[in-house]
Amino acid sequence: MLQQFSVTNHRSIRERTTISLLATRDSSLRDCILSPDETQRASRSASRPYGSKALVPVLALYGANAAGKSNLIHALLLMRSFVAGEYARPLKDAPLPQEPFAFTEGHSLPTTLEVIYYFEGIKYAYGFSFDRKKIIEEYLYHWPNGREALIFSRTGNNYQFRENISEQQTLAGRTPENRLYLVSSNEWNCPQTAKAYLWFTRKLSDLSGETLSFDQTLAALKQGENLKGKILHEMLVADLGIVDIRISDSSDIPQITMVHQLQTAEGDVKQYPLLLSQESQGTQRFFSRIGSWIQALEMGGVLIVDEIEASLHPLLTRHLIETIQDKSVNRNQAQLIFTTHDVGLLDQNLLRRDQIWFAQKDEKTAETEIYALTDFSPRKSENISKGYLQGRYGAIPFIGGSDI
Repeated sequence: MLQQFSVTNHRSIRERTTISLLATRDSSLRDCILSPDETQRASRSASRPYGSKALVPVLALYGANAAGKSNLIHALLLMRSFVAGEYARPLKDAPLPQEPFAFTEGHSLPTTLEVIYYFEGIKYAYGFSFDRKKIIEEYLYHWPNGREALIFSRTGNNYQFRENISEQQTLAGRTPENRLYLVSSNEWNCPQTAKAYLWFTRKLSDLSGETLSFDQTLAALKQGENLKGKILHEMLVADLGIVDIRISDSSDIPQITMVHQLQTAEGDVKQYPLLLSQESQGTQRFFSRIGSWIQALEMGGVLIVDEIEASLHPLLTRHLIETIQDKSVNRNQAQLIFTTHDVGLLDQNLLRRDQIWFAQKDEKTAETEIYALTDFSPRKSENISKGYLQGRYGAIPFIGGSDI
């Protein structure tokens, strides 16, 4: 479970910027609140009804085009790529993918990515700084007994360890300067960093990008009838007219066929197959996402989606968010972070005030500022959607001039 993410000096984000999924004392929609510590539920007090570790399951980020919403999402996914993706194992002396704030003079400062999260009930804080050549700083802390404890810290090639010091010093010596110690230590099965590493590989899922990928949904379908039944249920709820999904593995590229059930003029019910490639863009987009969505609900993952409404009907987008907000469906404490322009989701019957965030770019400096709706202390009865469109919270485009 994700508690917060911070980024410094990445694309349009210059100063340290943080999004937090910590729940406030807001009493609305309290049934959706999550806790990484199951025992916390038995000890909630009236003054702090969710416990000290209360987290929200959904965070929505609004803002004008080019305000920097996607840059925040990109930074979080870049961090995952450093740990468990294409930048995890760079060749020696290979450049690192730093994209610092461009509108500055002199030598570029490092980019810093930091995250606080829970995995198997333990809290972790992990972060690192880098430039185009090397990892400058890196650290990992945990709270195994409710108290902060160092696992490792790194400044350049100087390391500090709390446990298994001799062996970890050896592993540190095998870590190139352009590579994370969290990654290299796990290649050698270091128990001190293993669980912190697994959160990145098992819990973070990216549903962004214009290119559709059906891999996750295909993998879920192949796991058995249970997951297939849940995917088909969601396809029916989405009113796509699909009653079955067939997969042919006779070629290198699986052939996916959707089975539609229709009623003839005579009243007979018949089924007709249709290749997925012949389905609408919306159906293809939904199919590409629903596998990861179901997997996250099954495993308690964190879903990251840029422009969640892309090619989807607003009611369908709302339904997907409601599955994460509903604890009777979201039994394993999955979370969702998404960007959107859909003001229909600015509904206090759907999202709490501490679940709504904004991105705004400073006109003079071109820097992105990220802030929460709670900074404005809106009333529970306030029409958030109307207030946003009126510019009450900022983060909207300025459309000026008389000529178009």
